[in-house]
Amino acid sequence: MLRHFSFLFLLLVTGCSGGAVVFAPPPAPPDVSSFLYTHPAGVFSAAVPRNWALYEQNTTVVASAAFSAPTEEQPSVTFAVVNVGEAFDSATFASFLDRYQRQIRPDVTTYTEVSRQAMGDGSWRLSGIRQSAGGIAQQVNTFVQQTGTFLSVIDVLVSANAVRMNILQQIVNTFTVNTTATLEASDPNVLSYASTTAIEFLHVTTWRTPQNVFFITGEVANRGSVQLTDIPVRAVLKNADGVPIAEAVDTVMGYSLPVGGFAPFSLRFGQGQPAFTTTFDLSVGNTEWQSEPERVVYGQDELAWQDDSSFDADGSMVIEGAVQNISDKPLLAPRVVATIFDAAGNVIAAGYVDLSAALNTNDSAPFRIVVPEMGGDPANYIINAQALP
Repeated sequence: MLRHFSFLFLLLVTGCSGGAVVFAPPPAPPDVSSFLYTHPAGVFSAAVPRNWALYEQNTTVVASAAFSAPTEEQPSVTFAVVNVGEAFDSATFASFLDRYQRQIRPDVTTYTEVSRQAMGDGSWRLSGIRQSAGGIAQQVNTFVQQTGTFLSVIDVLVSANAVRMNILQQIVNTFTVNTTATLEASDPNVLSYASTTAIEFLHVTTWRTPQNVFFITGEVANRGSVQLTDIPVRAVLKNADGVPIAEAVDTVMGYSLPVGGFAPFSLRFGQGQPAFTTTFDLSVGNTEWQSEPERVVYGQDELAWQDDSSFDADGSMVIEGAVQNISDKPLLAPRVVATIFDAAGNVIAAGYVDLSAALNTNDSAPFRIVVPEMGGDPANYIINAQALP
């Protein structure tokens, strides 16, 4: 999680016995010059402003890095490289472009291609529009190139700021691939796992109850390398000028979010959606948040469960079942979390229940989760259970 801190420096002026005034030297301005970034696997490099934030992935099959300008959480430029094991001919490369745009790219559910153009160096520029979770349309230029058996994908978030675009162009123009680096040959589909951040929002939707209560629901995915705990999620509603109107804060459901795991969140605006709201921002964490990656939380390796769903007389969805301790150790305070999806895969509700039972080996405890309000027709749901030592 990236955190940005601001410090206020006070210039102290002190009088000396001789009547002289001594001024403290002003702090040096931040160094915004570029440095040559090289991925830890040595697969690629690029010259990037040294004050930009970095998130990188280094697996045996994918090398990626995402760079964000100061004070911005969303990356402006992202690199991802895979080794496909053989050089594509023109027909195979063209087929890959189609497959990448329609099936592989990580933002495929929120992206629409607008145009594509062959570049003079053999690469292709694919222009499209990406819809953010908050409903903002963003233009993205995707550059795809082949260097030997290596395929590279560069995403650039287009800006109306000419200075920013000049910086981004310089970054892209300095990108080079080292084909002698070690990267296991794999199917290009692994590019779908390239992430721009350790924490990602998925399946976000907005909805209202008949009483005009406004909800933002979705999932958080842990793309990082350590467990995350007590994750705060914040939504800020904004008008057309980007001015904040209202906000809501809650915690991702569950005791922890394991590496590669998913957990739901539900943000509630009890007074409804304010007039003139056009977009919203979602963010994770704050300056006070401290995750505990070493906290012991038991999950599907220690717990098993069975469940069923029904609707009660007032139309509320009821999910009930039993959770069992299948480990050889006692488990305390089981928590059962339900995530409900519509036919499009969007999260339309979520809820959880904490059980007071302490489960010894082979012990079971019943659970019941009532979901009175949903943002659509439920088509599927998933259950997850966790417990503490």
